[in-house]
Amino acid sequence: MNNVIYYFSGTGNSLNVSKDLANELKNTRVISIKKAIQENIEEPIEKVGFVFPVYFGALPPIVADFIENLDNIGKYVYAIVTHNDFPGAALNIVAKILKKKGGTLNAGFKIRMPGSYIVLYDALSNDKQMERFKEANQKIKDIAKAIKDKKSTSLPWFGSVLTFLQKRNNKKLATKDKNFWVNEKCTSCRICEKICPVQNIEFINEKPQWQHNCQQCLACLQWCPEEAIEYGKNTINRTRYQNPHITIKDLLE
Repeated sequence: MNNVIYYFSGTGNSLNVSKDLANELKNTRVISIKKAIQENIEEPIEKVGFVFPVYFGALPPIVADFIENLDNIGKYVYAIVTHNDFPGAALNIVAKILKKKGGTLNAGFKIRMPGSYIVLYDALSNDKQMERFKEANQKIKDIAKAIKDKKSTSLPWFGSVLTFLQKRNNKKLATKDKNFWVNEKCTSCRICEKICPVQNIEFINEKPQWQHNCQQCLACLQWCPEEAIEYGKNTINRTRYQNPHITIKDLLE
């Protein structure tokens, strides 16, 4: 296995893309960044890919930290960002991190998926979600061909905004979990605790408590089977979103 895709996913979009891309590429291992942090791959890697969602115009902090500390970088490196409306500077930030390590981002791609940050907006209708999945499926095939051919892509340059965006995310996202709360529908099933990618949830008196190491992926809120978790008043009565091609079991594995 000489090709690896590292992914970060809260509601399943980036995992969906990673799995479909791996099926197109063949001979490709898909590993969650959560697991990869604890696993050191020593054998030579030909192609390394990073697949992750855009958070506030930049990278989820866990993704930035992972890339900064990754030693085994492949000969051909690419990144794919999943986004709702705007991909921000995420690809440029990856390129900058790799450059500081003496590496190169050979190619960067973006795939529009159904938005999942229901703190700001409601989930798309099922019909509109299906339209985006159809578009994404074709784009994944095009991206797979480019990766097989080891094509390079150019990236726009955003100057100092790159550092600003990532520093803002790293600093502010961790404590935004103070806005989460749980209503009377909570059954203490602990799914939120299990699905959190950074072990940010502990159960105290049989109720979830957030520990201020949040990534704002909303996995806890979106995958709660009782819809018992809310974020301030923003998410009350808003439709939850989970990628329909991904299960809780997929994310936990």
